[in-house]
Amino acid sequence: MAATRFDGSLQSGNLKVENRDKTSVGEISPKPYFWGPFDKFQAISQSGFSSDDWLLHCENYYRAMRDATPAARLVKKFKKIAKRIIGRDFRTIVPSRIEKEISHGARVLDIGGGWGDNFFQLKMDKVNVHAGAYCILDNEKQATFGKTIFSPTEINFLNEIPATPFDIVLLIATMQYIEDWKSLFSTFDKLGNKYVYIARTPFLDGAPSFCAVRSMTPSTVTHKIGEENLHIISFAEFEKMCAAHNWRVEKVSRRQNYSKHFARLPKNQRDVYYQCVMLEKTSD
Repeated sequence: MAATRFDGSLQSGNLKVENRDKTSVGEISPKPYFWGPFDKFQAISQSGFSSDDWLLHCENYYRAMRDATPAARLVKKFKKIAKRIIGRDFRTIVPSRIEKEISHGARVLDIGGGWGDNFFQLKMDKVNVHAGAYCILDNEKQATFGKTIFSPTEINFLNEIPATPFDIVLLIATMQYIEDWKSLFSTFDKLGNKYVYIARTPFLDGAPSFCAVRSMTPSTVTHKIGEENLHIISFAEFEKMCAAHNWRVEKVSRRQNYSKHFARLPKNQRDVYYQCVMLEKTSD
C-alpha cells in the first residue's frame, strides 16, 4: 500500500529519498514524519500548529497531565530520576540554575509556550514561580485555551515581543520553527535577558543547516493534522551566532539521538540530535 500511495518511495525494503508527504490531512502519514531536505521554508497548505486538531491535542495533553493517577505520577518520577542519572534530564523541565533564578523571582518569557504546558510542569514540580513573572508568546488559540486554565497573575499571554525586559527566555521545542531563527539574537538584545534555555531543537554536526517539512501527527490524535517547516541547525553555525552576540554556550545534558526520524534524508543529513543548551550573556 505504501509503495503505491507514495509513488514508489518504498523500494526493496529501503526508503528512497522523497521530498514531500503526499498524505492528505485527516489520513495516516507514514513514519518517519520528516521530509526534505530543502534550502528554505516551503509552501504548506495547512499549518499543523494553527489547526483545530492541534488544539484538541493540547486539550487532551492537559487533561492527561491534570488527571494522572498517583501510580502514573510515581512511574513518571522514577523515569525522570533514571534520566537524571544518565545526564538526560533535570529535577524539573529546566536546568537547576534556571530553576533557582525562577524561584528567586526572575521574569520569564516562554516563546512558543503554547497554552502553558511548561509553566504547568514547573508548578507540578513545585517550582516557586512568582506572581506576574511568567509570560507566554504564542498564537491566539493557545492563549484562549490557556486563559481557561490559568489566572492572569499566573501567566500573561502575549501576541508580540514585549517592550518590557526579561531575565530568562525559554525556547522549548520552538527555535527550529522560527523561519529566521538567527533574528532571535537581536530579540534577546532588546529583551535584555541574562539567560536563554533551548531544548528539543534538532542539531547536527558535520553538515550545513538545512530545512525540512514535518507531517504533524500528534500522539493523541494519530492522523495527519497539517505540516510545519523547521530548521535542522548546524551546531557549529549556532555556536558561531552565539559568539557573535556574546553568549556563552553550555551543554547541560547529554545529546539525545534523533536520527531515526530523518531516515528518508541523504546520509550526511541524518545524524540529527537534541541537545539541551543554556546560554549566558557575557560582557559586550
